[in-house]
Amino acid sequence: MAVKSICICSTQVPFNWGGAELLVGALRQALASRGYDTDVISIPFKWYPKEEIITHALAWRLIDIEESNGRPIDMVIATKFPSYMVRHSKKVVWLVQQFRQAYDLFGTPYGDLGSTKDDQRIREMIHDMDNNSLNEADKIFAISNNVRERLLSHNGIDSDVLYPPPKDRDYRCDGYGDYILSVGRLESLKRTSLLIEAVARVREARCTIVGVGPEEAKLRELTRDLEVEDRVRFTGYVDDATLVGLYANCLGVFYAPYDEDLGLVPVEAFKSKKPVITTSDSGGVLEWVLDGRNGAVTEPNPENIADGIASLYKSSERAAKLGEDGWLKVKDVTWDTVVDTLLQ
Repeated sequence: MAVKSICICSTQVPFNWGGAELLVGALRQALASRGYDTDVISIPFKWYPKEEIITHALAWRLIDIEESNGRPIDMVIATKFPSYMVRHSKKVVWLVQQFRQAYDLFGTPYGDLGSTKDDQRIREMIHDMDNNSLNEADKIFAISNNVRERLLSHNGIDSDVLYPPPKDRDYRCDGYGDYILSVGRLESLKRTSLLIEAVARVREARCTIVGVGPEEAKLRELTRDLEVEDRVRFTGYVDDATLVGLYANCLGVFYAPYDEDLGLVPVEAFKSKKPVITTSDSGGVLEWVLDGRNGAVTEPNPENIADGIASLYKSSERAAKLGEDGWLKVKDVTWDTVVDTLLQ
């Protein structure tokens, strides 16, 4: 039977919007533009108190989405935890991320689960639910090799890598301006503070920071402490046209989260022919950024990042060459490939 109707299953933290949500929206648009009747099923997710993690995961097991109002749903595409808990006779998983606090972030400053008996039990339950629900899938794809390796290492489950393109925007390059661009949610894992500290070390450097999040007040305070308020601009949320313009005119892009699943910002930067500065522990970002070829990969400290930034300011011609090589790396990452692969 040919697939006609598709539901994308997505987790949503109310009032939070980031890369995963952009991916789901872009996938819906890509499927709909190719004639598939597509909708998104989203259930709010809450991870505190910790027992809520299990409750919200089980909610996906309890819903029936084989049909809706008497009409069959031919296929579901599940994304990040816990949406892939959903039951369906034709379930494909395009894995954005698991609940990392139960896996690679366990025991780190970025994880909330500790060594108490209750926390250990919650962690074990997450592992069991992941193993059972992911093994139900007809096919599993991962958005990056980094995500694939985590799943294989922790759960013994293999998957194929299927890179997502960014949102379909008219990316362009208008030149190489006088600022470094940062795009992303302002939270501790994204480490925007490293950029601000690096800018403080490069006299001619300026940066524009796009995004909102819980770290914004701390980051603004940091700019005051370092006396770089006149060289660091916070824009908050911007619309697509403004974002494309910021990419088009920046000198380069900074994106150095801690062990990121993948990160679409480097792809957006490369589609705008801009080099990317990242760090050696940024995870999936390193599947895009190659040191000295389309950007700079430094150690995760302000001093080394400052060196990477300074090198771009020394030569806009070099920045252009790195950006051009970045564009060559991502020019064939398209939604046509994604749709064909998911529905094969």
